[in-house]
This record gives sequence, C-alpha cells and structure tokens, in this order.
Amino acid sequence: MNLSHRTLVREAYQTVRRGLALVLRWVLALLGEIRAGGLDYRAMSLVYTSLLALIPLLAVAFSVLKAFGAHTELEPLLSELLEPLGVNADQVKDAIIDSVKRLKVGVLGFLGFLFLFYVSITMLDKIEESFNHVWRTRTSRNLWRRLGDYLSFTLVGPLLLFSAFGSMTGLLGRHSGRGAAGWAWSLADHVLPYAAIILAFTLFYRVIPSARVKLRSALFGGVVAGAMWEVAGWVFGEFVAGSSQYHAVYSSFAILVLFMVWLYVSWLIVLLGAQSSFFFQNPQCLGQSAGRARADNRLWERGGLAILYLIVQRFLAGQKPPSLADLAESLHLPEVLTGELLALLQQAGFIVAIDHGRPGFLPARDPGAIAVLEVLEALRGGEGTLPLPAPVALGMAAAETSLSAQLAGTSLRDWVASAQS
Repeated sequence: MNLSHRTLVREAYQTVRRGLALVLRWVLALLGEIRAGGLDYRAMSLVYTSLLALIPLLAVAFSVLKAFGAHTELEPLLSELLEPLGVNADQVKDAIIDSVKRLKVGVLGFLGFLFLFYVSITMLDKIEESFNHVWRTRTSRNLWRRLGDYLSFTLVGPLLLFSAFGSMTGLLGRHSGRGAAGWAWSLADHVLPYAAIILAFTLFYRVIPSARVKLRSALFGGVVAGAMWEVAGWVFGEFVAGSSQYHAVYSSFAILVLFMVWLYVSWLIVLLGAQSSFFFQNPQCLGQSAGRARADNRLWERGGLAILYLIVQRFLAGQKPPSLADLAESLHLPEVLTGELLALLQQAGFIVAIDHGRPGFLPARDPGAIAVLEVLEALRGGEGTLPLPAPVALGMAAAETSLSAQLAGTSLRDWVASAQS
C-alpha cells in the first residue's frame, strides 16, 4: 500500500512538472515573439493607426446604432474598455463621445469623407496584416473581398456587438436578486462579461487572418487573450490609482499618455492572443520566431516538388484547385512551411493563386512545359560563391550530373501520367 501511494505521488509530481515545463515553454515563446517576432513594433503601429481611426470608426458605429435606437449603449461599453484608466476614464470617454457627436460628415465634404473612410479601412488592413504576420502567411484576400469584409465589419459589427451587450445587461438587470435564483444571476453577472470578452477575441482570431484558423485554436487564443486582458486591466488600474508621479511629469498631457499606454498594452494582448492561436494550431513552431519554418534541405526540396505535383495532378484530373490547408493536410506538412513553399513556387512562376469563392492554386503554364529540374533549381536557390576543396567540388559536380541525367526531359505532366499508368 505504501509503495502504491509513493507511485501515485511520483506520477502526480511528474505530471505537474511536465505541465509547469509546458507552461514555462509557452510563456518564454510568447515573450520571445514580442521582440524577436516584432509584436512590440506592430503594437506601436496599431496604436498610431488607432488614434487616427478611432473617431471615424466610432462615428460610423454611432450612426449605425442611432438608426436602430441603440446608440445609448456606446457609452457603457467605452466605460468598460477604459476602466483601467481609473479616475481618468470618464474624462477620456466624455472627450471621445463629444468628438464623435461633433463629427459632421456633411461639413467635411467629399474629400474629407474619403479621408475618414481611408483611415478606417487602413486600420482594419493593418490589423489583418499584423495577424497574417503572426500566422506567417503571405496570401491575402483579393481587394473586393477585403473591402466587403471591412464594410461588414464596420457597419454590421457594431450593431451586433452593442445589441449583444445591451441584451446581456438588460437580462441581468431584470433577473438580479429574484428569489432563490438570485445567486445564480449574480454569478452570471460576474461570469458573462468574461465570456463575452473571450467570445469577441475568438471571433476576431477566427475571421480576421487570411490563414484558415480552426475554431478550437481561435477559442484557445481567445481564452489566453481574455485572461491577459483582465489581469493587465487590474494591474494597470492599480498602477494608475496608486501613483501620482506621472501627473508631475506630464502635467495636463498625463491623461493622453496613459490612454496611449493602455492602447499599446491592449494591442499587444490582442497580438499575443493571436500568437497563442498560431502556436496551438502549429505546436511544432513553438519557440521559433516569425520567419521561415525550420526545415532541412531535403524536406524543403521534396515538399516543394510534392506540392507542385498535387496541384498539377488535380488540374489534369479536372478537380477543384487545392487550397493551402488541403495541401498541408495531404502531405502532413505545417501550414507555415506549406505557405512559404507556395509563395516560392508562385514567385518562380510555376503556380498562380485564385480566389473564386474558394482560394486555391493552379499551374501557371502547361504542366508539360514545367521541367522537374527547373523546379528543383528554383527550390535550391543560387549556388553561392563558397570556395570548395577540389575533391568536394568534383564529387558534388558528379552527383549533380547524375541527377540531371536522371531527370532530363522530365516534366510534371510526365510524373502525373506515370502515376496514372
């Protein structure tokens, strides 16, 4: 019995140890991405863009909500978002609301309206670009698709968001304190705001990136970002409430400085949540900074040839063009590595990307005119100017000659035809 007890304790200890090691690895990976992955600079860029686009975006949201009689929900939500600013929150909120109400598009004229529209679209484009950087993808939606998504996000998003916020507030207000079930509604009053934050982050991570994000990955990122948001809000609020030195340094600019710092922290949390979604979906990339996925030369060459072969095979069979996710799943390759190989093949002129309702890839020219040796040379890149000893140079030249003789005159169409026969 004593031996069994010791075994259980040892197993529990090992489980806890592995769990703590995994958590530490995740924390170190996320912290590394802040500097090595450039998330800090992208957060700064989003702060600048947010300052330019904040009033136009809120003005559009206010106009949409006013048409449905829901514009009164704008102030409570802003109060919630600015709560970490402490006693300064109301002053910042009143200044934003006053600027939104004073904004009159008719006075600005057509050029002024175009400028506001451009600033709003630029902010959404910056967000998508940052998320694509996190997901290490170079593919993006076409222009019309992006404009449609941005308009939907700008016009329909506020209505759905504020309607859900208002419904939740009204529901809790009507049922709080009713009989024996009052404790349940009190608990919901504390839990539902966190659930709403997690849901908002999850939808953000699921919809915005150009890469295909699985729902469970987006949800994981939403939970991580929601937890960081609450902890950072509490810490920042305690800092603002317990420190008065910043007023002595910045005087009347203190509120603006605090607002910009909170914006930076908020965007950094958003990007770290997106990074968590990426690591959850691509655990093999944990600990690797943004950039090219680590792959040896043999995997790089064989992966590129296999990707191009599958694209040509589907094309000749009259099937739907494969997407990035389809190719990665078929070859059991990370989506990051698959995306980089597709980008290289596209840049070399072997394939083209299409987006006719469903993104995919097609051969850029007749598969019979795509020589295997040409593809292999493109995957290998330049030979470089490394001075080699004579025996090494002769040996490599003999190997190259043998490979060239074996693949001479062979095209991708020939490979597909040989597989069918």
